[in-house]
Amino acid sequence: MGRRLIPYRQNWPMLFTMVGGAAMMAAGLFFLMAPPPSEAQPAMHPTPAPIDGRRAFGYLEQICKIGPRVAGTEANTQQRRMVAEHFRKCGLTVREQPFVTVHPLTGHRVDMANLIGAWHPERLHRLVLCAHYDTRPHADEEINPDRLGLPFIGANDGGSGVALLMEIAHHLDAIASPYGIDLVLFDGEELVYGNNPRRGEYFLGSTIFARTYASQRSDRSRARVQYVGGILFDMVGGKEMVIKREPNSVEMAPTIMREVWGVARQLKARSFSNAFGREVLDDHLPMNRAGIPTIDLIDFDYPHWHKVDDIPENCSAESLAEVGQVVTGWLSLPKHGPR
Repeated sequence: MGRRLIPYRQNWPMLFTMVGGAAMMAAGLFFLMAPPPSEAQPAMHPTPAPIDGRRAFGYLEQICKIGPRVAGTEANTQQRRMVAEHFRKCGLTVREQPFVTVHPLTGHRVDMANLIGAWHPERLHRLVLCAHYDTRPHADEEINPDRLGLPFIGANDGGSGVALLMEIAHHLDAIASPYGIDLVLFDGEELVYGNNPRRGEYFLGSTIFARTYASQRSDRSRARVQYVGGILFDMVGGKEMVIKREPNSVEMAPTIMREVWGVARQLKARSFSNAFGREVLDDHLPMNRAGIPTIDLIDFDYPHWHKVDDIPENCSAESLAEVGQVVTGWLSLPKHGPR
């Protein structure tokens, strides 16, 4: 899941905080003063896919039955293999992107892997939809100490993004997009124990993905893939979900924000709010720093965040369906990025 910036601000240089705050204010003023999407850009005619919310919810339940899916565990590997097989059955070209880290508590080696499902892998201009698939090692937001040791299933925080990617995989052949599309699952988003920076690092998988992309882009001896836009799914399945505009997304990928919120407006997607949400540190930050304009779709007011009650019963097929319709509507647009 994404993290609130404020609890971790102490881990960032004060200069970043000051400059970042000023940038956020500027971005906020830009969006407040900007004309509505219908006036700011040419009219869009999205064609959303017939997303099956119940089927997506079924994938969510299937994922959660595996149990906690902490990076480096057998359950995590089992989930990755399950999704890889699903992607192949949907016609995607599947590959893993392995990497290694050190366990923050034991110091032992931890083998991890991102999973990449490519639709039309031969196309160099591409869009990316992504989510993390590991779960937090424990429910660290529980107030009751007796619940701290209970399993954290991560239905919305981890499971919902994966389930939605599995559902979208069914519809890629029917989406009239000129771009290639990659569905990416990040490992090691939060192999962290507590909030002490010495007890784990965030965004391991997305950082590896972003660095690899940046390195390939600098290699002039080979054909170079270019990602023209991306969307990160993080907590997109909660009941009574409200997805607000995340400030880092507004600042770093403003065109993608306008496109997606323009589609949501045309589709009358009630869970997409024009209000600004809290600034979040998440997998979209390494992506943007590598030159992939990526926004974070996240309901950060989900009441069961990092709690034992983040289970399928507190998620919704309707929420998954609405996000899927908006995102596939965005995928169907004939052009992305600056116009």
